Amino acid sequence: MSRRLAVLGAAMALLAAACGSGGEPEPVSATIPDTLEWITPEELTGKLSAGGAAVVNFWASWCGPCRAEAPVLRRVHEEYGEQVRFIGVAVDDTPSDAFAFMESHGIAFENYLSEGNQMMAQYEAFGIPFTVFTDTAGEVLYVHRGIIDEGTLSLWSDELSRLG
Repeated sequence: MSRRLAVLGAAMALLAAACGSGGEPEPVSATIPDTLEWITPEELTGKLSAGGAAVVNFWASWCGPCRAEAPVLRRVHEEYGEQVRFIGVAVDDTPSDAFAFMESHGIAFENYLSEGNQMMAQYEAFGIPFTVFTDTAGEVLYVHRGIIDEGTLSLWSDELSRLG
């Protein structure tokens, strides 16, 4: 009987370890911005045309696919953030929920808040997440609709890094 309990206990411990964090991101020692400003499509266009190639990701704290791609964005930003500007736009979110999302996923790049309909219309997107890649003049090169994988994000970030 005690052997069965020991085996059962070991099995449960292995199962718990395998389930672990349930996909939660590892804590990152990143500096999360202190404030989030609201931004309109026109203001975002102005920021993008001010110079520097950019990756712009549209997300929300309540979006499951956004939570899944957040670690990918963090990793690729850590690799290319010196050469390419990364911008996040939290769509139809609250400042407190957006901050909590950024903190839990270690998202330390520039982020803003926006109402979704205007942004989605500007980029012909029908939902989030979506990611926009722009050249140094702010011209859209590619819009990726849906969750982005690390290979695609890295490939585009590498291409943008070559633009200067």
